[in-house]
Amino acid sequence: MRKQEWLEALKVIYPVTIGFVPLGMACGMVLYDAGFSPLSILLMSLLVYAGASQFMVASMLVMGATVPAMIMMTFFLNLRHVLMSSSMSTHFKNSSIPMIFLYTHSLADESYAVNYNQFHNHEWSETKALKTGIIPYVVWGISTFIGGIIGSNLSINTTIMNYVLIAMFICLLVMQFVSPLFLVVGIVAGFFSVVLMILLKHNIALVIAAILASFVGFFIDQYLTSKKGAVSDES
Repeated sequence: MRKQEWLEALKVIYPVTIGFVPLGMACGMVLYDAGFSPLSILLMSLLVYAGASQFMVASMLVMGATVPAMIMMTFFLNLRHVLMSSSMSTHFKNSSIPMIFLYTHSLADESYAVNYNQFHNHEWSETKALKTGIIPYVVWGISTFIGGIIGSNLSINTTIMNYVLIAMFICLLVMQFVSPLFLVVGIVAGFFSVVLMILLKHNIALVIAAILASFVGFFIDQYLTSKKGAVSDES
């Protein structure tokens, strides 16, 4: 059964995992250029495991930012994980604390999106969800380590990797459009993200946009549910 669960997890997460390889290698190269050794890159990937934050830290190091500033920026950039893990809490009510800790530590935007889709549209379990998170987690760590080793020996332009990341998130977003409501929430989130990024010029705008779009989706869903109930009562 455990082997079967690993295979099922791999089946749904392998597109993300494939994308993690070049992206992780690029991250490793960027971090090496910023002053990290291959071993420290591996440790950072396993302990922090936040691709966007790791790219950001590399940029901030090059600009001479302080350690407290990098920690604070990483904290705000990853606040979305609070929302993601909270939305998954109902599926882990009977899980042990160590399992919940391991799942949340291996949580990423991509594995969250895949697990969310699996829980709501297929037969899925917390153990399968955990494995779905662990697979890209391990691949990311190894990929960044390899990238660090390559970066120490070769000079490669990693600009194209920005488009790999964008393509991956577009794919994950489209997977969530399972109903008109989800499509509306996606459009609202995109609108808020653009407007708030222009106004705030800070990544916290993405967190705020996600929260606002969630409230919009919640109120629309509540309105449609109450309207449907009223129609049923009348009939």
